[in-house]
Amino acid sequence: MLVSCGWLVLVVKNWRARNWRRVLWWLGCWGLSALTWTPVAFSFGSESLGKITTSQWGGGVWVLIPLEPASIDTSFWLNVVMTFPQGVLLKWNWPHLRWSQVIGAGLLTGLTLEGGQAIGNAFVALGRWVDINDVLTNWTGVVLGACACALVARYGHWRLTSPKR
Repeated sequence: MLVSCGWLVLVVKNWRARNWRRVLWWLGCWGLSALTWTPVAFSFGSESLGKITTSQWGGGVWVLIPLEPASIDTSFWLNVVMTFPQGVLLKWNWPHLRWSQVIGAGLLTGLTLEGGQAIGNAFVALGRWVDINDVLTNWTGVVLGACACALVARYGHWRLTSPKR
């Protein structure tokens, strides 16, 4: 609830300033946190692929070994899709970011989402898996979204400019 209140304040602040790009950015942040920090688990995996190596710690299930064959399932790819729009919004809002900063933002996105799940598991029994693969796929989605935005801007004759402050 506290995180949602914070996102709401930022959405309203930018709405009042008619800074629509930032409104979309903060709504995207809100949506990602709602998808990943609520006690609802989705499973799109397949039992036929094998077992995923897990550990129990801090009230939750942890996946610390990346890219095991059983972990590359539909949910793996949906994590990329989930964060792709945030990468587009990142590049659209801050077009002058260096690519190292975009890569860092993608990594920070993945770590924040999974870290929030770890904290939620420890304090309120959120029941979510904390998965290194999600960090990687969230990072990939943000970076691919930013790349797509940059390519459209470059070859689609669409100009990226910083939003008014």
